[in-house]
Amino acid sequence: MRRPNRPNAAVIVAAVLALAAVLPAPATGPTSATSAPAPRPGEAELAAEVSASRLLATVHDLVALGPRMGGTPSGDRAAAYLQAAFARLGLDTDVVEDPPALAHWEESWSVELLSGGKLATAWPYGFSPAVGPATGELVVVEDLAAVAAMAAASPAWGGKVIYTPRDVPAVYSRLAKLAHPPLAILTSHPNDPPRYVDAALIRNLPPRAGNPIAVFAVSYDEGRRLAAAAARGVSSASGASGAGGASVRVALRSTVRQGRSRTVVATLPGSDAENYYLICAHGDSDSGGPGADDNASGEATVLEMARVFAALERGRRIPRPRVSLRFAVWGSEYASSGAYVAREGEKLRHCLGVINFDETGTGAEREAVYFESNEVPWNARLLRTLDEVGADYVGKPGFWPEYTTNPSQGGTDSYAFLPPPYKGELKSGLQIPATTIYTAAWDKLATVKQTPGWRSRGTPDPDNLKLDYSRYYHSSGDTPENTTDRKPQSMPRAVKAASLALLRLAFY
Repeated sequence: MRRPNRPNAAVIVAAVLALAAVLPAPATGPTSATSAPAPRPGEAELAAEVSASRLLATVHDLVALGPRMGGTPSGDRAAAYLQAAFARLGLDTDVVEDPPALAHWEESWSVELLSGGKLATAWPYGFSPAVGPATGELVVVEDLAAVAAMAAASPAWGGKVIYTPRDVPAVYSRLAKLAHPPLAILTSHPNDPPRYVDAALIRNLPPRAGNPIAVFAVSYDEGRRLAAAAARGVSSASGASGAGGASVRVALRSTVRQGRSRTVVATLPGSDAENYYLICAHGDSDSGGPGADDNASGEATVLEMARVFAALERGRRIPRPRVSLRFAVWGSEYASSGAYVAREGEKLRHCLGVINFDETGTGAEREAVYFESNEVPWNARLLRTLDEVGADYVGKPGFWPEYTTNPSQGGTDSYAFLPPPYKGELKSGLQIPATTIYTAAWDKLATVKQTPGWRSRGTPDPDNLKLDYSRYYHSSGDTPENTTDRKPQSMPRAVKAASLALLRLAFY
């Protein structure tokens, strides 16, 4: 497994201080008002305890372990790392093995254009089979979905390496049936809107063992290199162009087999030990890439919250919580949170609320923190508390220039606790408050209408919300250097927002 270099703690701290010194004043959203309420008991101590350098160091540690997908060696290493970290905080910690599921991991790979060197951004699609080392002639195919063209090209594609700028998963099942399959397929994002210019968008093939053709994603720029190398070729009836001698060497060592995700759960007990708030994040890079923002940032946020609360309680700077705080890092997004729901059954009625973190480490266009699912009726107390915290601290040094609650967007672990009418999967009649806190979502700016009855004052247009995104979502470029290191202020904001809300909900 390829691993990024990890800077030492001094480098991380220096980067944090340097970036903090040059961060511009917020251009949007309200500034702190003289009428803002004074901090409540323990809030100043809590905010001061949050450590940006620890958050960044945790992200580097996790990314160095690999993609951390459930049921894989890197996933097991990550679970062991988290278990040890929670135990050092003095928390009761359990590791739960989730039900078996098909898992994939890629030990090593290489894609080299023989006339132009290695493709640095190349990353295998999940569930790709092992291949090579082997060399094939480069062929460019603009539209793999053209069924007639595929039929005509089948003999010509045997043993060659196809490059296409179009979507592969949508037509992979057809390609898998070719009598003369290619050696491998290389694909890039079409750059519309402009994304993934310097990184590869990673996707999965059908989740099964025995897929016949390995697929590698490359960046838009490296896709253009491939197209240029093939430009000397002659057109054929298949719509493909020969490479005029250009060849690509590919190699991939990969494994596909059954595995069991490991979910780590730690508890800070309250006076009422039975009832609890659940603070969680998925621990895998569900794309199979480096996963710094998605979702080592969420893991680091959960771990830092646990550290802050444990330290403050141990030092008697805050009281013992009235109810327990349960911290969970899911081995696999959705699968593990769904397994938790199934295991808990009716005991979930003791869960007073779920605070999930997903992508808390970056943002492309804004400096915001978001609190999701305000249209769920039984989320009112949880979301109103987060909204109040947002309003109390917006514009203050060390906090958020912008914030808002927003309606459900779906696609993350808080929805394992919500029913289908709210984009969720919960089948029981339990009404469990559940939100996701994030600073970015997906790969493009979203504009959504605010839920009637909600109007956060910490956003420029309270009725038409702008939800920020990651420039490196689900890509080979989701590294600390591209995401969390560039915005070291993002994770501390998420920690502070959620922790201050929990201090009001669970302590006082």
